[in-house]
Amino acid sequence: MDRKEDKTILWMYKNEKKDNDKQPDFTGPGRMHHDVLKNLVAAYKKHGSDGNLKLRAASWEKEGKNGPYQFITIEVDIPKQEEEIDDDIPF
Repeated sequence: MDRKEDKTILWMYKNEKKDNDKQPDFTGPGRMHHDVLKNLVAAYKKHGSDGNLKLRAASWEKEGKNGPYQFITIEVDIPKQEEEIDDDIPF
């Protein structure tokens, strides 16, 4: 199940209004489907430790009608041993 609705999505554009080093280099809108929020809470309950949940991010450089931007996705970083478990394998 790898759809856009399964991830947090961000569009980051160069901050053309940056006046000093304390302001961000890139800013932009984002989107999180309500199912992603539910999944984040469930993943935190299952995988969270020390008050944290590990996440993975990916970024692509794109060209849009408003100029260049970065397309970023964020999802839960599921431990490898759980990814490899397949309950459908007969023994």
